[in-house]
Amino acid sequence: MLTEFFSTESPSRYDVITISAVIPTYNRRESLLRTLRSLALQTELPEEVIIVDASDDVRIGIELTDSFPSLNVKYIRSLPSLCAQRNTGIKSAAGSHVFLCDDDLEFPIDYVSKIKAFIQDNSDVHVVSGSWNERNEEGQWGYEFPLRSIGRLCWKFIFQQGIWCSIKNIETSSSNRFIYRSLSNFYLRRKNSYTLAGWPLVTHFEKPVFKTAFYSLGASILRRDWLLSSPFDEVLDAKGIGDHYGVALHFPDFPAIHVLMDAPAYHHKIKDNRLSEAESFYRRGLALHYFMNTSERFTLINRLFFIWSLIGNCLAFLVKGNWLLLRAGTKLISAILKGSNPYTMEPGKKKLLRT
Repeated sequence: MLTEFFSTESPSRYDVITISAVIPTYNRRESLLRTLRSLALQTELPEEVIIVDASDDVRIGIELTDSFPSLNVKYIRSLPSLCAQRNTGIKSAAGSHVFLCDDDLEFPIDYVSKIKAFIQDNSDVHVVSGSWNERNEEGQWGYEFPLRSIGRLCWKFIFQQGIWCSIKNIETSSSNRFIYRSLSNFYLRRKNSYTLAGWPLVTHFEKPVFKTAFYSLGASILRRDWLLSSPFDEVLDAKGIGDHYGVALHFPDFPAIHVLMDAPAYHHKIKDNRLSEAESFYRRGLALHYFMNTSERFTLINRLFFIWSLIGNCLAFLVKGNWLLLRAGTKLISAILKGSNPYTMEPGKKKLLRT
């Protein structure tokens, strides 16, 4: 049982919560400085900030410790491997809780205090994130990736692809109202979990807080002992695409992630050291296939649905004429069917992933 690896005993509330922020980084100096400035402005500071740096410039450590004396910076050098960097920082942390902080985030000044207070007042809550916001095509911040039509919702349902938005605001007409109600009932039953194909499903954004099985952990505060028992899987490539999925999958009391809607985290999605859209899709698919094959939560039916969902993606890429994504999708299906996913292969037979 998964729960046997975790302590189930907890006080009615945490008497003392100490927070260690862990920030893995790699050649993103300016972005990292912005994140640290945001942390330094918090009304309640973390007890320590652990930076696990794989950057080429080895001089940045002195700059960081001198520039942010209030943050109690602990600087660690590392090879470039995101999952290993996270695990190194977590092992080095002294706090009861770890603030997993990506190096291209920015926060309102009360971000840490709001999440800390929520954990303090809710003894059964152990993983909390603010709402993850990114800029849309119009340059506005948003926490959803909305579907524009009932047709898109039907496509997502048929191929059991992931959804990251409320479906309440999708425009419907009298002719398709029955279809919309049927799909709404389906997703109401699934809640914030995963599709039959294993993709993350976040469709209910209740305020002030909602619970979900999967979410970006890049701005979350959670129990350190949970992370020690469910570490980031270092079998993934150096970019760590899909790493949050694997960690969240093994949390007890699944789903375990609580999201505070009034505590936004702003993800600038810096392009430095970021893979192309096609390469990210390919590696995320490999990671999901790997986790589905190594977790008892998924069955053969789920894995077959996963391949079916990829076929749907390829059809959509073909219609849109996105040849790079189409190539990535067909390559992903081929790797799964041939049993050549490098994450699931024996160590001696693994193939290197090219960036």
